[in-house]
Amino acid sequence: MSSKTLIFAAISLTFATGAFAKSPSDVADLVGARAPGAESEMQARGYEDVGGNNTWWNAGTKVCVRVHVSQGKYSAISQIKAAACGQSGGTKTQCPPDLSQADLYKHPGCSL
Repeated sequence: MSSKTLIFAAISLTFATGAFAKSPSDVADLVGARAPGAESEMQARGYEDVGGNNTWWNAGTKVCVRVHVSQGKYSAISQIKAAACGQSGGTKTQCPPDLSQADLYKHPGCSL
């Protein structure tokens, strides 16, 4: 392999692994679960399906997530901005400057 091919592969892998934000700890264990059972478990943990695009809101923790499904299983759960769940939030969220290294569960409303 040429050095250009190796560099391209390394860059591609970096972007592929950074595509999804870290799953919130309260639902991280559902990654890999079958979608129908995982949906029931999301509800049991306080999440509400907010209608469309596999977007879920937890009013208790003020966390909005998007569930990524592949072949009938949860392949990833990404925390996204509260606005994606229809939440405006009257207070401004303080997000760390480098979200790629941040624990987004500790910073609700922040996303990559």
